[in-house]
Amino acid sequence: MEKQFKGAVFFDYDGTLTDKDAGLFVPSQKTVEAIKCLQKNGYAACLATGRSLKYVPKFDIDFDVIITANGGCTVYQNKVVGEKPFSSETIKSLTDYFTEKNMIFVLENYAKCYVNLPNDTLFNKMISMFNVKPTVFTPLEQYKNENIHKILLIYRNTGDIIPLKNGFSDIADITVPNDGITSCDINPKGVSKANGVEDVCRYFNIDIKNTYAFGDGENDKTMLQSAGFGIAMEKHHPCLDDVCSMVTGEASKNGIYDALTKLGLIDKF
Repeated sequence: MEKQFKGAVFFDYDGTLTDKDAGLFVPSQKTVEAIKCLQKNGYAACLATGRSLKYVPKFDIDFDVIITANGGCTVYQNKVVGEKPFSSETIKSLTDYFTEKNMIFVLENYAKCYVNLPNDTLFNKMISMFNVKPTVFTPLEQYKNENIHKILLIYRNTGDIIPLKNGFSDIADITVPNDGITSCDINPKGVSKANGVEDVCRYFNIDIKNTYAFGDGENDKTMLQSAGFGIAMEKHHPCLDDVCSMVTGEASKNGIYDALTKLGLIDKF
């Protein structure tokens, strides 16, 4: 019999548990302790990130569930409990276009990240912004047709995303998780972090009204929308304004702790 939870709380990673503008690349000790208290109180703590687990830094939280690739793969105790991969035809259509346009792309699943241009200056500049090491990535030549849940695309000019969205919106969903940089996340059509929320509720038989979601970016919108209660970080994409029930401070200002205490999910400490 699987563990029983009172409810579930979903946490985005970049810009929610962390704050790169403040130099916070892993969750603060206050955030770590708050999430541990949440778990002791009977709630499932769920990491819901656009990243592959391959480049989520190690830190002192043992999440009950890990949702990667913007809802593309949901894992509980090293077992996949939900998966929504690309079709091989869609991957070929997209990567052919990226190659033609000299774009950098990373094919991601739960355990691996395959990059086509690992030595490209723009690629290394982009990943360094998030304190990610190049050794995390595997050359595309080693890809053996495994399931792929998300594509990270790095393009050369801000205008490059417009023809991409116009040309492929029928087969893929394209979101820009971080404003001001030339990269986007690409998922199979209809796949989002809301799928991760659904996976968790179904697997553990949790009522959606007992779920909470924290996020800051465009790729968090469906998660906040589908959860029983959505919390946006202080610095958040405008699209979250209509789907959040609360705004809290940045992670560097103990925003996670503050929200969990205000909601009565943990006691003050």
